[in-house]
Amino acid sequence: RMSAYQTLPPVSEATQNMLGGFSSQRRSSLSAVVIGAIVGCVCVMGYVTANWAAAGDLSLSAVGARGVVAPMAMHMQGLRPSMSRDVGCDAIMFGHGINERISKEERRSRRKLSIRKKVEGTSEKPRLSVFRSNNHIYGQIIDDSLGHTLAAAGTVEKVVKEQIADKTPKEQAEIVGKLLGERAKEKGIERVVFDRNGYKYHGRVAGIADGAREAGLQF
Repeated sequence: RMSAYQTLPPVSEATQNMLGGFSSQRRSSLSAVVIGAIVGCVCVMGYVTANWAAAGDLSLSAVGARGVVAPMAMHMQGLRPSMSRDVGCDAIMFGHGINERISKEERRSRRKLSIRKKVEGTSEKPRLSVFRSNNHIYGQIIDDSLGHTLAAAGTVEKVVKEQIADKTPKEQAEIVGKLLGERAKEKGIERVVFDRNGYKYHGRVAGIADGAREAGLQF
């Protein structure tokens, strides 16, 4: 067989050019098919993501969609996405605000830890810590070096309940702070550091501090 092939006449230059043209056309057609398939997949992904987001079953932040899919889904939702390069859409959540990802309790816990890094009670200057609930407020004076609570007061005590029957919440907090300060003075405590425990220094929390100062404690 090899000898038979070798005896064939050589292919002309025109035939070679024609065959080369067919080969390049086949490659270009294959490239067009691949590109079309990719574009079709992206369109389907964007459509499905948009429908799931509209139904409330899925958010784009859960998908982690970037690039083409997220802007396409946003366009189908009637939004105007930013088409700048290399900008992710992980922060988008349909129907909720961005801050919904972090609860109020977690934010307060972060503030509390930040404060505790700076405020620490010692035997000479213990820490006055405040805790408030919807109905009650409490104060403690703590020696962190020993882990001991030296004095405490709160609105759940029977003695305090008799005094706060017709008072406003801030006035109740001032009464608790004053009682806490008096108990601390009885144990020889003159100076404290104030730990607002992640709450704003406002309202009942500030009332505890005002009552303790009125009793003679130095902050």
